[in-house]
Amino acid sequence: MNSRFTAPPARDASAVWSNGTKIIWFPDEVETHFEQPKNAFCLFRKTFEAPAGVSAARVRAFADSRYRLSINGTYVGRGPCRSDPRRQVVDELDAAAYIRPGINVVSVLALHYGYGTGQSIHRIPALVVEVELTTADGERLVIPSDESWKCRPAAAYDRSAPRVNGCQGPIEIFDSRAELPGWERPEFDDSGWAAAKGRGTKLSPFWNWTKREIPPLEEGEAAAKVVAWRGTLSERPGPPSRLHHQIMEESVDAEMAETSEPIGDGVVVEASRRGTATVVTFDLGSTEPGYLRLRATGAEGDIVDAVYAERLWCGKAPLSLTSNRPIDRFILNGTTAQELETAFAWRACRYVQLIVRNPGGPVTIHRVGLRTRTYPLERTAEFHCSDERLRRIWDISAHTLRLCMQDGFLDSSSREQQQWMGDGRWQAVINYHYSGDARLHRKLLEQIGQSQDPSGMTKARYPDGHHNYPPIPSFCLAWISSFGEYELYSGDGSLLPAWWPNVVHALRWFSAYANEDGLLEDVPYWPFIDWGEGPEGPVPDDQRGGVVTALNLQYAEALGAAAGYASRLGDEEAEAHYAREAARVRTAIRAVLWDDRQGAYVDCLVDGAASESVSEPTNALAILLLHEAGEERARRIGRRVFSGSAAGGAVAAGSPYFMLVIGRALVKLGWAARALELIRERYGAFLDAGSDTTWERWTLFHEGSDGSVSYSSASHAWGASPIVFIYEGIFGLTPLEGGFRRFAMDPDPCNLDDVRATLPVAEGEIDMSLERIDAESWSLAVSIPPGYSGRIAGRHCEAGRHTITIAKEKGT
Repeated sequence: MNSRFTAPPARDASAVWSNGTKIIWFPDEVETHFEQPKNAFCLFRKTFEAPAGVSAARVRAFADSRYRLSINGTYVGRGPCRSDPRRQVVDELDAAAYIRPGINVVSVLALHYGYGTGQSIHRIPALVVEVELTTADGERLVIPSDESWKCRPAAAYDRSAPRVNGCQGPIEIFDSRAELPGWERPEFDDSGWAAAKGRGTKLSPFWNWTKREIPPLEEGEAAAKVVAWRGTLSERPGPPSRLHHQIMEESVDAEMAETSEPIGDGVVVEASRRGTATVVTFDLGSTEPGYLRLRATGAEGDIVDAVYAERLWCGKAPLSLTSNRPIDRFILNGTTAQELETAFAWRACRYVQLIVRNPGGPVTIHRVGLRTRTYPLERTAEFHCSDERLRRIWDISAHTLRLCMQDGFLDSSSREQQQWMGDGRWQAVINYHYSGDARLHRKLLEQIGQSQDPSGMTKARYPDGHHNYPPIPSFCLAWISSFGEYELYSGDGSLLPAWWPNVVHALRWFSAYANEDGLLEDVPYWPFIDWGEGPEGPVPDDQRGGVVTALNLQYAEALGAAAGYASRLGDEEAEAHYAREAARVRTAIRAVLWDDRQGAYVDCLVDGAASESVSEPTNALAILLLHEAGEERARRIGRRVFSGSAAGGAVAAGSPYFMLVIGRALVKLGWAARALELIRERYGAFLDAGSDTTWERWTLFHEGSDGSVSYSSASHAWGASPIVFIYEGIFGLTPLEGGFRRFAMDPDPCNLDDVRATLPVAEGEIDMSLERIDAESWSLAVSIPPGYSGRIAGRHCEAGRHTITIAKEKGT
């Protein structure tokens, strides 16, 4: 049956609330459930009696926009998982360890943004909680959120706080003097609190409640190792709503000095002179994601501001009014050794810069750290190599991938924390080699699909209530092509049939911009392909409209992928159409966009005039998608664009985003050794800068002619592709069947003495190593788990251990 016309049977993914469970909020803010209070922090409590012999306890929870849930004063978890409100995901937490016989209390700090972010789409102030207890004899007791819950605004949080940026929620300004001590404990007296206002879960803005299909994030601890910098600044007080302006203005003339002080039992900050503040910068030793945790002692009213940084500029945590203001504020209540923690604003940082405003006396910082959060992985790849620099490049790539694996594949773990399709496509491919876990990739494809508009175009990032950028057509094409990668690497063929009509609809959108040659021309929206070397170096000429070569190559790729999908789904009409259109586009690219004088494909054709610009992204795509390795044009591209020779003129290099494509193109040419040279050179700059992460661009800080400094993201997993190169470039690994059940391996040792890697697969791991025998040969050893087989150096190999001698590497 053609899946363009019929849907596959619906998966039972619904999350069903009990009949009595309601959406609740503080009544004064939801008189008719359509008011939108801003930065509304509220406290909720429900006491209940648990019988003896509870054998299981589960909590289902959701909030628009955030919740932090405790039972009997003990923290249980935070949420919710990012999702489209039309298919609202419900978190489920294991609470058995927190329930005791007799009186219990579930308490929730909830936050409603009142606006959309780059991670959430707001609807109404909402909290839904359901505690389900099961006894040893099978009795089931449900404690639902309803009007019996007590609530009140959380006065300790300042609602006038500015946002971190357009992608995130508010800076947290927490005045612990207004906190209610013990409010999370069963014995707390909440008789003066208001009864919550309830609304049914069925007729609501959340009409498809679904089960969470990715696991809860793992939480841990990361503690600061040393004080790295100290300094002073002159205060420029302002209202809380302008805290970001205040701190940016104060930091301009801050005087900083590098140090390396042990933290020991605490760091004492002496009283600051009136009108000044002390700056103390703590170094975690590595970039980590999580919620700030402080233990501090000071006088009532003392202020500790926290500014977070992946990297420092002249000892200062950089801030940007337009794109990133990662700041929080704590006001102390005068008690000894206060435990403080951000509620919802998680950061990724190496440095926590504290600005201490304490004119009344000393403040002691006993501890600085993070409650870390990461996506849990059952197993991860291992890599060992005689080349220490390459091993360290693997390490920073793997670390960045982990930072950006949260409740989605995030572009950056610090600045935006958004799920972009282009970034996520490559992160998924990288992660298949690193862990084999397919769940975040499936979520990415489904959620980007949920963003599709009536014309067929998908959003570049989703879920997204930020709405500050138009779609990126190349990311929509990435979405189409990524379905094939999901099937190839996961072995799961269940996703494509459900989304096939949407794929057809997306390609129909592109067809409206095809010219008489079949090439896309003057495609609207954001024409992003790659950053190139900008802002310092040359960039691809792909922003002027007209016929953009890279976009047409990606279009040909998507059309070819769709022809393959149609074949697998039995849609003969679509298969014939897409195969014909893919061939037509490829033929037109060869005919119209090749510059024989340059020996490469130009970046664009505008008003009939070919661009003079030649770039790595465009020509890497051409090698992969248009030519066989031995073709004359492929060889000419290699010499003109990738050989490193200056002959022929400048070439715009690709950014870290395009390194996966560039590496694959060079491997296809048989130039794995050249790919390794580029990796050592470009990623080696990160190592030389002392970074433990891969960056958004090749440079991090950008100085303007006026002396201003801007900066890019220092934790961008779209550049973690050296992980893939180890397998595809050095070991020559290619999956032939879903999930590497069958694979091919044709190594190129790249003159390395010793290299070993493991590839996680569903039934274990494939272990592979290369060890130099002499100047011209290597020993290749491969261990294959049961149920898998490979074609290794031309030989068929079943499960077991195999050792083969490999001749001198291919070279260039």
